Formats: sequence, structure tokens, C-alpha cells
Amino acid sequence: MSIVFAIDALEYEKVEEFDCEHLKQATYGKTDISEFDQPRTMVLWSSFMTGENKEEEILAKGDEEMWNTNFSLEETFFSHFQNPKIIDLPGFSYDKEQHEKERKLMKEFFEEAETEEEKKEIRKKYNHHGLEHHRKIKDKFLESLKKNHDFVLGYFSAADVIGHLNFGNNTLMKMIYEDLDEIAEKIKEIRDESLLILSDHGMEGVGMFGDHNEYGFWSFDEECDLKNPKLTDFADFLVNLE
Repeated sequence: MSIVFAIDALEYEKVEEFDCEHLKQATYGKTDISEFDQPRTMVLWSSFMTGENKEEEILAKGDEEMWNTNFSLEETFFSHFQNPKIIDLPGFSYDKEQHEKERKLMKEFFEEAETEEEKKEIRKKYNHHGLEHHRKIKDKFLESLKKNHDFVLGYFSAADVIGHLNFGNNTLMKMIYEDLDEIAEKIKEIRDESLLILSDHGMEGVGMFGDHNEYGFWSFDEECDLKNPKLTDFADFLVNLE
């Protein structure tokens, strides 16, 4: 069995700062996403699952339409497994309604709120919405590890979603990272199988807010030959694990 703990916007420097020992694993480092002009979530995860740079194809759809991207099983490396389980991954099984609610609240925060009190209330709703979804995916993912799947991928968006409006709140971000680190520990308690932890990109601070940066995070539970890998390298890597 192979497991992928997919974490949107997991920042290498935060993993180090908060000493997330279970996220680091035996081998860990930064991924190289320099081949992408715009490190967009849908672009990066689409490229990961297909093993090909999909930036031109995805960006051509436009900001709204790209979130309707839905690759078939046969178009991804997941098809190499007999009974894969893919949870909430953008471009494959993502909860689009969840994303639309996040975008709506962000628009209200940046474009419609006129007072600090209004911004505070919107941020509160936004954070609650993101964390509630995180808990739902966490339960579903950990439960899936107990089932008869030969490949399980769980996608977690909280570090990205919460980070966009709260990256400067170190207390809140530490809580998010500690929970992600705890999930990595629980994965191994349930199934001691090959585990890849992977982010699409990291995040850098812009005052209180967070924006995508130009590298991602990866770790594997064994020593391996991957050095500063590209996202498109992981399809063959996972398929060829023995």
C-alpha cells in the first residue's frame, strides 16, 4: 500500500520552525516548481497526478472555469493501482462547493467589508468554514486507511485556506501545523506503509496574509534518491515503489 498525505501550501520553513518531526520523515526537503510560471493550486495538483506539466491547459480555462477540471482515473497515475482512494483532490475529487464558499468569503473580506469589525467577523466565518472541512477530511482519510485500498491519497487544504488570511498569526498557524504533524503520526499508527507527504507550493508572509511561493515541501518515510524533485517526478516514483 502507498499513502500520499497531500497538504496544500505546507511551508518548509514553518515545518522547521515548529519542529514537525512526523512531517519531516527520513528524507525531506523542498520541491522544484520553477517550471511553472504561476504556482496555482489546480495547475500543480493536475501536473502531479498526470505526471505532466498541465499549466498551459489549466490556465487557458480562466480563473473560474479551471475549478471545473476533472481528470478521469485513466488520465492519472492512480489507474496503476487496483483499488485507489482519492479524497478531495483538486482536479479529481475536489469539493467545489467548499472552494466556492472560501472564494466568496475572501471576496467579502477584501472587496466588501468596510470596517475592521466586519473584517473580523468575515475572518471568523472563513476560519470556521476551513477548519470544519479540515476535520471532515481528516476523519475520512484516517478511516480510509483501515479499508482494503492499495493506494490512498488525502488532500488537506487548511494550511492554504487559513494561511491566506492568517499567515501572520503564528499561534493559529502553529496549531494547524501541529495538527497536520499529528495526522502524519496517526497514519503510521494505522498503516505502516510507504508514506509520501507532499505540498504543491509553500507560503510566504505578506503582513498578516499569506501568498504562494516558488517551492513546495516533500518527505518520504525511507531514504531515497529523489533530490529537489519536481512535482511531475512523483507519478513514476509512486507507481514503481516495491
